[in-house]
Amino acid sequence: MKIESYKTEKLKVEKDLNEMTKKSDLISWIRVALFILIMGLLSYGYFKKIDIFYVFVAVLTIIFFVIVKLHSDIELKIKYKKSKIQVYQKYIKRLNGTWYDFKDKGTEYLDENMPYLKDLDIFGEGSLYQYICSANTIYGKKSLVKHLKQNDYKLDYIIKHQEAVKELSNMQDFANEIETLSYLTKENKKKNINKEIKKFIEVCEDETPNQVKLNKILMIVLPAILIAVLALCLIGINRTFYFNVLKVVIIINLLLAFLNMQKSTSILLPIGDFYKNIKVYENIFKEIDKQDFESSYLKELKEGLNKDGGSLKAIKELKKIGSYIDLRQNFVANIILNAIVLWDFYCIDMFDKWKKSYGKNIRTYLEIVGEIEALISLTSITYVRDDYTFAKVNECDDLKPEIDFKNLKHPLIKIEDAVGNGITLKGQTCVITGSNMSGKTTFLRSIGINLVLSYAGGPALASEFKTSVMKVLTSIRVEDNVNKGISTFYAELLRIKDMTEYNKNKMPMICLIDEIFKGTNSADRIICATEAIKKLSQPWSITLVSTHDFELCNLENDDNINAVNYHFAEYYENGEIKFDYNIQDGRCVTTNAKMLLKMAGIVDEIE
Repeated sequence: MKIESYKTEKLKVEKDLNEMTKKSDLISWIRVALFILIMGLLSYGYFKKIDIFYVFVAVLTIIFFVIVKLHSDIELKIKYKKSKIQVYQKYIKRLNGTWYDFKDKGTEYLDENMPYLKDLDIFGEGSLYQYICSANTIYGKKSLVKHLKQNDYKLDYIIKHQEAVKELSNMQDFANEIETLSYLTKENKKKNINKEIKKFIEVCEDETPNQVKLNKILMIVLPAILIAVLALCLIGINRTFYFNVLKVVIIINLLLAFLNMQKSTSILLPIGDFYKNIKVYENIFKEIDKQDFESSYLKELKEGLNKDGGSLKAIKELKKIGSYIDLRQNFVANIILNAIVLWDFYCIDMFDKWKKSYGKNIRTYLEIVGEIEALISLTSITYVRDDYTFAKVNECDDLKPEIDFKNLKHPLIKIEDAVGNGITLKGQTCVITGSNMSGKTTFLRSIGINLVLSYAGGPALASEFKTSVMKVLTSIRVEDNVNKGISTFYAELLRIKDMTEYNKNKMPMICLIDEIFKGTNSADRIICATEAIKKLSQPWSITLVSTHDFELCNLENDDNINAVNYHFAEYYENGEIKFDYNIQDGRCVTTNAKMLLKMAGIVDEIE
């Protein structure tokens, strides 16, 4: 089983992590011991005036910095291993059904003007987004949201993305690596990471030079004077005079740095913030660069990273600048460097040159990484399940949209609990009846959520899935709005009105309506529902309606519309109600409300 495979891989990484942690702890103690030894030898040599001890101190200091670098490298590897464990853990949770605790739920992406997002659990608690999202960067999440949220798909768009997802379904090692690396950005980030990235992009895209010409002259002239004066001091020529000149130059440098501190910080701080994740992005760019993609879209994305010298070259040069800027974080180093070489001016000048070559492309580079993250998220289902296929999507023939599937399942239901169903409709209306809890609503949601997945280029949970490109409209999770004075019934009327308004366009559409007009009395409900269904029943529309009103099944006999009946049924075993959740032809002939009352203990006997 796949879950055992992921657990095995996770255990291997945890074993490596345990060994690395022990090694890191040992090196940390060695580093502390070395520091104490250096301080001891330095003090002893100074007070005892033994010069040879300074040689020992120098050698040990070099060893100390080597140890510090070694410890830093191990800590980075530890972070990587922890990130890898999180990736495997997410796959395991998807498989065992405990993925509901994933923190990223996408609730903020719900839109009241797009009710299908909530009706079909695309975003929010227990949603498709929460289940599949493996994107960790802000651009990755933004891209995934775009794919799931749009409801105006084009066939070429669907096919292009579907080919990319298909290819990635056979590249799990690559997908795991990208997710592992991108997860590190979450570990390194601050709370205002979105603002940091936005500010960094703004600074990069601003074509105005940050460094004025006078500063460029001063950053060359003043350090040159300082070096010349220092040389004269060391030689001994009029040492007092030139030493005073040296102090004046240092004061001027510090004064210039101080006067420009606010501006320098506003320019350099965003780069310094991005520098925390620059190694991660470098590794991501390397991982993408070494792949030989076959699908046209993945090739296109890779080519985008090679634009104008390429992302790798850009990020390597920016990393060097970032390392220089990072020295400003040390107060003492900042003062010394600005005093000697006007360090802030020097960093800004280097960034201006980098920005001129690569600044306009950095947003594109980050967006491409985000798009690949989104495609990997759409692929994630293929890494945990085998009962999927890729939809055969087509344009409508004669304006009659079709949907044809076998063993269609809801992707958010546990693998062992999900029941597959099949149906074929072409420009038809389908009235679905059935007793309470028999599976009507889940069936409608299964169709809708698999359509959204397929139109985004992802897999469908079915053995076969064929569909036309259609506008998806829903009326499932309808709620009242006290603030706006809208009742549940009126809210549903507004949903149906949206469907009838779109229907006037004579464009392919699919309407998924659950328990139509349940907010009113049965007499009005049947009249209203009949008229609404007739209005929606056009050749360019597929309409699926679930209901408890068996009278609506009579629409099948109306020669003016093309309607069919399906139903879900229950059975009883040892006095208990059971469901097989299998859709069947024709209308339902049973009810179970009275039995449910008895089972719930509300009544003792059924009359």
